[in-house]
Amino acid sequence: MENLNLTVSHLPSLTWNRLGVNQAQVTAEAKEGAPAVFTLRGGAGMAAGEIGAADADRQLAAVAVPDRREAFVAGKTAIYQEQGFSTGLGAEFSDYMRKNAPVVRTVSVAPGAKLTEPAVLTWDFGRGGSDAARQLITVGDGAEATVLLVYRSDAEAEGISAVETDVLIGRDATLHLMKVNLLGTGFTHLDDTGAVIGDAGTLDFLQMEMGGARNWAGCYADERGKGANLKIRTGYAVNADHRLDLNYVAGQFGRKTVSAIDVKGVLADRAVKIFRGTIDFRNGSAGSVGDEQEDVLLLDEDVINKTVPVILCEEEDVDGRHGASIGRLSEDILFYLATRGIGEKEAQRLMLRGRLAGIARAIPDEETVKLIDAAIDRYGSDGESD
Repeated sequence: MENLNLTVSHLPSLTWNRLGVNQAQVTAEAKEGAPAVFTLRGGAGMAAGEIGAADADRQLAAVAVPDRREAFVAGKTAIYQEQGFSTGLGAEFSDYMRKNAPVVRTVSVAPGAKLTEPAVLTWDFGRGGSDAARQLITVGDGAEATVLLVYRSDAEAEGISAVETDVLIGRDATLHLMKVNLLGTGFTHLDDTGAVIGDAGTLDFLQMEMGGARNWAGCYADERGKGANLKIRTGYAVNADHRLDLNYVAGQFGRKTVSAIDVKGVLADRAVKIFRGTIDFRNGSAGSVGDEQEDVLLLDEDVINKTVPVILCEEEDVDGRHGASIGRLSEDILFYLATRGIGEKEAQRLMLRGRLAGIARAIPDEETVKLIDAAIDRYGSDGESD
C-alpha cells in the first residue's frame, strides 16, 4: 500500500483561505503489518462477491454525468466536479483507491427484496497495519436493505485504513448504510462514500467516529431522481490530540428532493474537528428541502472546533436551513455531579453517552453496539487516571 500525500474534502464553495477549511491535506506513511482480516456475516438475501476495479469503474461511469458545472459558486467553479461519480473526499482519494484496492467487494440487493437482516462487514486490523478496501453496493428498484461496515483494531494499534464505498440506489429503494470507526489510537483513517439516488429512493446514512488518531470522512450524495431522500446521522467523540475532518455534500438535482444532515459530537483535551456540511440546490431541484444541524459539546479550553455550514442555490422554489449549537459544560453542572461522587472524566463520559446513545440504538447489531459502549467507557482517559 502506497504512502498518503493527498488533498481531500474540498469545500464546494471556497471561503477565506486563512480559516484552513477549503480542503484538507493528508500525509502518512504506510505501516508494515498483515492486511486487515475481513469478515462478512448476516445479509440473508443479499448477493456478495468480488469484481475488479475496472469493472466497478465501468458501472460507475454508466451513471456518471460528464459535466455538471455550475455557472458560478461564490465566484468560483465547484472543485468537486472533477469527478464524474462524486465522493466526499474527492478525486485524488478515488485515484489513490483505484491503484491500491484492485479488488472491489460487491453487495447487491435484487429489485423488490425487503431484507431485515443486516449485512455486517468487518475489517479487523489486530495489532496494526495498512490496508485499502473498496465496496460497491447496488440496491434494485423497490428494495430495502441494511449494510453495516465496522473498522476495528487493538486499542493502541497503528496503521492506515483507507475505504471507499460507492452506492447505487434504484427507484423507490432504500439503503440503510452504517459505518463505525473503532480503530486504535495510532491509526490514520480515511472513509469515503459516494451515492446516486434514483426517483423516490432513500439513502439513510449513519456514521460513528469513535476511534483513530487522524480521521477524514466524506459523503457526496447525488439526489438525482425526483423525490430522492438523503438522511445523514453522525456521532463523534474526539479527545487527546486527535483530529476529525468531516465533509458532507447533498447534491440536490431532482425535483422535490429532501436532505437532512444531523451531526452530534464531543471534543475534549486538545482535539481538533472540522465539519463541512453543504446543501447544494441545483438547477431543476424546484420544490426541494434541505436542513443541516450540528450540536457540539466542548469539554476543554484547548479544543479546536470549526463548523462550516453552506447552502448553495440555483433554484428559487427551495427551502434550505442550517444551524450549529456549540457549548460547554457549566461549572454548576460539574459541581453538582462532583457532589454526587462523579469525577470530571466520568461526567464527560456521561455527556458523551447521552449524545450518542440515540445514534447507537439505530444500529441493528448487538455486537457492534457493545463495542461502541466500550469505546465510550474508554473515552476521556487521555492516558490519565480519573
